[in-house]
Amino acid sequence: MFEPNEVLKTLTGRGLVTAEGCGSVRVRYRVIVERREVGVVAHGTLHGSHTNLKPIWLEPDAQLRLANGRRLDISMTDLVGDTAEFESTGPVGTL
Repeated sequence: MFEPNEVLKTLTGRGLVTAEGCGSVRVRYRVIVERREVGVVAHGTLHGSHTNLKPIWLEPDAQLRLANGRRLDISMTDLVGDTAEFESTGPVGTL
């Protein structure tokens, strides 16, 4: 049995966000990994240059490469100033 929306892990660090047709963007990230009814999901915030993040925000699919080299498929859901919010779009796996 598990608790709904149980936070399993929080990760912070520096990484890269990429999307097809866009240049990569260096970011600081905060990733929250949770167990939900649908499985394990991740969401969080990215801090980087608004100018560089905006083209990726306009794309439906992106990828966050974490400091440990692991990759997470994401979709940026909001961009205000230099801060973007995101949600995972694929399996989270071991981060």
